[in-house]
Amino acid sequence: MLSNDPAALGQPPRRTPPAEPPAQAPPEDAPAAETPQSPETPTLLPAIPLEPLGHSGPAGGGEWIRREAAVPMPDRWRLGWFDWDRYGRRGPHDDLLMNAVGGDSPYTRGHAFNPYDRNILKGDYPIAGDDLFFNFTAISDTFLTARKLPTPSGASAGDPGRFDFFGDGEQFFINQNFIFSFELFQGYTAFRPVDWLLRVTPVINFNRLELNEHNAAFIDTRQGETRGDNHVALAETFLELHLGDTSPKFDIAALRLGRQQFNSDFRGFIFNDNSDGVRLLGNFDSNRIQYNLTFFTQTEKDTNSQLNELDWRDQQVVIANLYLQDFLWDGYTTQFSFHWNHDQSDLRYDENGFLVRPSLAGSVSLQNIDAFYLGWASDGHIGRLNVNHALYYVLGEDRRNPIAGRDVDISAYLAAIELSYDIDWLRPKVSLLYQSGDDDPEDGRGEGFDGIFDNPFFAGGPGSFYQGQAVRLFGVDLTSARSFYNDLAGTKAEGQANYVNPGLLLLNTGFDAEITPKLRTSFNASSLWFAQTETLELFLNQNGIDPHLGYELNLSTQYRPALNNNVILTLGGSLFFPGDGFTDIFDTDETLWQIFAGVTLSY
Repeated sequence: MLSNDPAALGQPPRRTPPAEPPAQAPPEDAPAAETPQSPETPTLLPAIPLEPLGHSGPAGGGEWIRREAAVPMPDRWRLGWFDWDRYGRRGPHDDLLMNAVGGDSPYTRGHAFNPYDRNILKGDYPIAGDDLFFNFTAISDTFLTARKLPTPSGASAGDPGRFDFFGDGEQFFINQNFIFSFELFQGYTAFRPVDWLLRVTPVINFNRLELNEHNAAFIDTRQGETRGDNHVALAETFLELHLGDTSPKFDIAALRLGRQQFNSDFRGFIFNDNSDGVRLLGNFDSNRIQYNLTFFTQTEKDTNSQLNELDWRDQQVVIANLYLQDFLWDGYTTQFSFHWNHDQSDLRYDENGFLVRPSLAGSVSLQNIDAFYLGWASDGHIGRLNVNHALYYVLGEDRRNPIAGRDVDISAYLAAIELSYDIDWLRPKVSLLYQSGDDDPEDGRGEGFDGIFDNPFFAGGPGSFYQGQAVRLFGVDLTSARSFYNDLAGTKAEGQANYVNPGLLLLNTGFDAEITPKLRTSFNASSLWFAQTETLELFLNQNGIDPHLGYELNLSTQYRPALNNNVILTLGGSLFFPGDGFTDIFDTDETLWQIFAGVTLSY
């Protein structure tokens, strides 16, 4: 039988509390005792204003809240903060000023137009519930350039008294983009990826081109020398879904469906475009390994703005790549990639009436291309030496190549490397790029390298004359705008790749300098040669073309007056001094040039 004795149960014996003395009546002059409050009744303190930091939206603070012993807060994101004059410097009428500039307190109240303090428009506060956020971005991008290019004179229609083939090549171009990005996503994003994300990015474009010659702005010379245009496009429209975590450290797998921007390598040598399709992306090993697998259907491009239209062309691109960080050396990232360009695009005239498919070269026949790219690239540093390189080999078939006039088997390669060294604020660099050329355009082999939709940042990138400007030659581009490759094809945006071309050898030296945290500059000096001239000689029916294209100097300067990316001012220019090969083709040794300026305003 269990005992009721505490000692038998291993517990100390209970002690009987002493008897309380009998209560005595208080004196008649004693003050009345306060009635004790029940535990359920909170202790009320004076009311004070508690506002959340930043711009939290209409669901935020601004209310007078009475402090209690315990207060339930239904919105943990919008907890109020006391107003704090840390050093006692605020006067009786300084509240507005102090809240606007922060004063001497450790936080600021923020404003709807300030994207850097907490803001409901920038994804810092939920718009519904506690995990649904919205992010809005607005960008005004203005670009102006004055340039001199080899331009057909148009003398037969405009001025019959002139007989020179190339006329006044001075041009002026202005391009204005208004970009608006609306992003809705769900998830607690401080420490892990989003559950899903929806982004829509419309673009409004205005552009104007002024020439001094006919036959360049329009196919119909009666339309004059000046062209103004506008276009509205969707740059991005995609849904991203979080498929799951692949490690306890938030390595993930995700899927993107829709129109999206994708750059397939570090410098954009093969593919850099906004395309419609599917992308599987993810990472492993605490984000040291990343991968992408994509399938894109290319869209037609608007001629003058280079923005996407809603029509698809019959061109599909499959890309797979793998990034390995700290590969062999800490800080050195390498990448292996595969690209497949399947292009069976049909006839197309551009918005100005010029034929872009098929290419106006040789047999003028539509091409069917199946090209497979195998690539190895890197970006990083080995000790103090910065190393960036790319090596690509392309094989496949180019059916009915216009210059060869027959089917050709593709076998071409690209090699590029940039080495640089940081000396405090200065980074001197040397670069080399070799695009293989075709030494026999009629042998059934396409040995000239070409990209799919390249837009490389190399040897000056957009600031380079030879990359930034399209050099036209008898209805085709010797090199397209935004591309280094000499491909003798239609424009990169609307034409097709051509693997029977003269190729390019580029040697570059220069430096990047961060003069101040607000001011950066880049200088490049390059020498350019054709890798092979046989394709040019066949295309032009002209023997003895010299391989030296010329020399180039380019300088770009970027200034950020607010020490952030809300305002970016860009100014630069480049000079191109024709070599003997350029003179053989265009019959001119005049110095070509470009001057450009850009203003980017972001919210």
